[in-house]
Amino acid sequence: MNTSAPLSNPDHASPFAAETPRPATVSLSEQQAFEAATARLRAALLVAADSQGFEEVADARLKLRALAVKLRDAGFWRSDKHGLRSTVSLLWEADRFVNEQALLRPEGDPARN
Repeated sequence: MNTSAPLSNPDHASPFAAETPRPATVSLSEQQAFEAATARLRAALLVAADSQGFEEVADARLKLRALAVKLRDAGFWRSDKHGLRSTVSLLWEADRFVNEQALLRPEGDPARN
């Protein structure tokens, strides 16, 4: 079993605190994938602030949501309430952006659905 400490990335605010232990059912690769998806969504939202990247935000949001559910099912959020709040906040921001952009798109635009 891999018991190494979580990796930290100073380039973005990770929802994982460096001292937060990883539950035995969450692998290091799952945690790294979650952190990468978090960074991807944050970057997509920054690009979206410049009125670009609707599809990137939508895709990144779905990926992060799927990984968050996987970590929830593994019991990770029981030990990391700050990470849970941070992730929920980020997903809420992405949901709001995607919904607003979908409403602004023309009726016949396939990306609207």
